Amino acid sequence: MLVPDLDIGRRFVMEHKPPGTMLLCSVTGAHHYGFPSKDSDIDLKGIHLAPTDSLLGLNSPVETKNRLEIFEEVECDFTSHEARKAFKLLISGNGNILERICSPYQLFDTPFVEDIRALALGSVSKRYSGHYLGYFHGMCKEHERNVKPRAKSLLYTYRVALTGVHLMRTGRIEADLNINAPVYGFTEILELIQFKRERGEKSALPTPLDQTLRSRWGELEKLLQDSVEKSGLPDEAANGDDWEAWLKNKRMSVGLK
Repeated sequence: MLVPDLDIGRRFVMEHKPPGTMLLCSVTGAHHYGFPSKDSDIDLKGIHLAPTDSLLGLNSPVETKNRLEIFEEVECDFTSHEARKAFKLLISGNGNILERICSPYQLFDTPFVEDIRALALGSVSKRYSGHYLGYFHGMCKEHERNVKPRAKSLLYTYRVALTGVHLMRTGRIEADLNINAPVYGFTEILELIQFKRERGEKSALPTPLDQTLRSRWGELEKLLQDSVEKSGLPDEAANGDDWEAWLKNKRMSVGLK
């Protein structure tokens, strides 16, 4: 299995670091989801803490920094959200933020990662179901729009749905499709993962494989909906006060330096 070059990721982020303190930055995308190919870009997703004094004047700090470019012959796609925005999105059920926090590919060994991860897992609720159901439907439509359907978009339909299923059932993130597909009865997807690894990001799908995997979208959707209905997760995040206290503490200590 191809693994992301974390050193390239670190150098790229340090060249384009947002102002303030980097709380965490991880690799997500195909590497996190278990189906990278040699031409995959490196998706770098972070959370940073703006300097506290930048919050006190007339102008608010920029909440999101984006940078996409070829760096050392690798396409790097970097996004970082300021902590307030990131944590509000997280509490509201944004799976993208939760996944970057839980990614096993962390670029920096900061003293904040474990705190943030524990708080994030304590925020998991049924509200995340909206993210994964909506994302699943969106990826199905995107795949159908392509004149020559690609492996990547079809893989995303399964990845998104099964990550949501696992989250609703366990309260934990497992984004690797190689792990989720056999557990939830979709072993056919492993053939598509191997196809993408060998053929690359823009490879068009063989029609029989495409049709076979599309035919199970209904099962995927029902599995996700059933997992939401039977989930023991709370309806809303239960630890908003804990986030408030943690962020204020870091604003008053780290953010003042």
